[in-house]
Amino acid sequence: MNERKYVDPKADLTFKKIFGEHPDLITSLLNALLPLPEDGKIVSIEYLTPELVPDDPLHKDTIVDVRCKDQNDRQFIVEMQMIWSPDYNQRALFNAAKAYSRELPIGGDYRNLNTVYSLNLLNDNLALDAKQWYHHYQVAHSEIKGETIDGLQLIFVELKKFKPQTWPERKMAVLWLRFLTEIDGTIRDAPPELKENPEVRKALEMVEASALTPEERAKYDGFQDWLCRERRRANAERRAEKIPELEAKFNEAVAERDAAIAKLRQDKLDTARNLKAMNLTIEQIAAATGLAADEIKAL
Repeated sequence: MNERKYVDPKADLTFKKIFGEHPDLITSLLNALLPLPEDGKIVSIEYLTPELVPDDPLHKDTIVDVRCKDQNDRQFIVEMQMIWSPDYNQRALFNAAKAYSRELPIGGDYRNLNTVYSLNLLNDNLALDAKQWYHHYQVAHSEIKGETIDGLQLIFVELKKFKPQTWPERKMAVLWLRFLTEIDGTIRDAPPELKENPEVRKALEMVEASALTPEERAKYDGFQDWLCRERRRANAERRAEKIPELEAKFNEAVAERDAAIAKLRQDKLDTARNLKAMNLTIEQIAAATGLAADEIKAL
């Protein structure tokens, strides 16, 4: 049996290798997936340090996967998140706000602040609407539609929910999302449509198993092992979090059952009293209600 041809591009090492070292590929990905105006597409990018050090020393240093800025000094943060956690949304907002605040030097003009885009690719499901897979957040007026404050743009893409037919009008976006979802480390060859595109083909060449050095392969395998452990831990935590909810539902069902049984017995007793008042025999009442003779006599 032939060895698998590709490793997973979503792994930490391969994702950073593709999009953190090749400006043309990260430019293509951002232009494809971000809600940029037609006259505001990225032409060139410059990589920035991925480390965002909080002012508060109680917080740990934050390192993102890719951070860069374009010819208009707009900043872009790109994260590949393999396992979603309840605090991930806040973490993404914190990182974007931190990058935004660092743009302004002491005494600087607020009008010189540039938009920060945070693109979060999630290989897990968010606790959001079951059908929606592309989520775009910005600071918006609560009542006036279309009234927004520029500055922060947060985009979350749930890869597991993506289907090519859901975004047919954006070909490049579909190709990149297919690359991230279909090239998962288990297939032996890539679909022809991915090979035909120059940018995606370049990314494919970088995730060929044979292209990894022994050191890179060891890091890749180590990440996959860690990921398996983290998934088991996360699944166990999710199951544990559901236990109180399941117990509450079980207790509610038991209470409803007990109430139904009590009502049924009371109905039988009421019926037996009525029949007894009509001078039916104990045997006739027992046959009609299912109650024991002693219970009927005690009424």
